[in-house]
Amino acid sequence: MALEIEDGTGKANADSYATALELADRAAAYGWELPWDTELQEVLLRRAAEAMNAMRWKGGRAVGGQALAWPRAGVVVDGEHLPADAIPAGVRYGQMALAAEIYADDQNPPEMKRGAVVRQKVDVMETEYAVVENRGRLSRAAPERPSAVQFADYLERRGLFVAAHRA
Repeated sequence: MALEIEDGTGKANADSYATALELADRAAAYGWELPWDTELQEVLLRRAAEAMNAMRWKGGRAVGGQALAWPRAGVVVDGEHLPADAIPAGVRYGQMALAAEIYADDQNPPEMKRGAVVRQKVDVMETEYAVVENRGRLSRAAPERPSAVQFADYLERRGLFVAAHRA
């Protein structure tokens, strides 16, 4: 099933901000790995768009009943009000980056990642890795997170946040 692209009108059936061709072109330009199959690329774009719907964006949805988080009304970036029918390039590019990050995580899930080598025996070839603890805060996406950079200006909060943890 072909993607329904959000064009700024607040479509009730939109499921992406970018096409599979745009995703493939951007992946080639930035060296991201993706499946070759267009249908699988579209699935990744849908998954990224759904993840984006859960993010805390500036402003509010511009149209009642729109399927995706954008377009938004009341968004101010660098002192300028964005038009309520705008889909910023950072949102589109961020969706494509997030799709590539999701694919990378599908191929190498964070829970399967190993820590640094803490002990290595050469003769019988024994290697021990440090345990990577996942306390519910291990990111699903690759550490480079180009999507986070693209989204930064449009999210309610920007930057790193420290969460207090009580033992």
